[in-house]
Amino acid sequence: MNQVIVTAVGADRPGIVAAVTGALLEIGGNLEETRAALLRGSFATVLAVAVPDGVRPEDVEAALRPIADELGLGMSVGAAAPRHEGPPLSRWVLSVYGADHPGIVHGMAVALAENDANIVDLSSRLVGDPPVYVLGIEIERASDRSAASLERALREVAGAHGVEMSLEPEDDEVL
Repeated sequence: MNQVIVTAVGADRPGIVAAVTGALLEIGGNLEETRAALLRGSFATVLAVAVPDGVRPEDVEAALRPIADELGLGMSVGAAAPRHEGPPLSRWVLSVYGADHPGIVHGMAVALAENDANIVDLSSRLVGDPPVYVLGIEIERASDRSAASLERALREVAGAHGVEMSLEPEDDEVL
């Protein structure tokens, strides 16, 4: 089996997932990992799809193109990057809360990158009245690295932005 990554983004409407997965099923595709989100009125999805040997990313794109055109979706299809090989990685969850203003995500992302922490999932939103900015970032980093220096760097960014943060190890894989 080959693996491809499909991304689709467009105005939300019923039937997007049904149409995309139907076309993938017709070419023998099997969804292995999927993420989807509705942001304001836009729907976005990323799918890791196993396709039979001999089915190339161009074939997958050709199968999906009529649906993308009909539904007004921006779409891309490419070969999946290989999975991580090497020593095990530890997973952590960074939670940030506070008054919304520009630069919070950037500041945290820079601190993570400078400490060799890879962002594997990120979501943010405003909740409540008055609104509070809530940011959740799931990260991976080498198991042999101390979390103390990472946490110090993140607390420095949090202090500069006037937000609260916590960094916790992730115990189990949760959907």
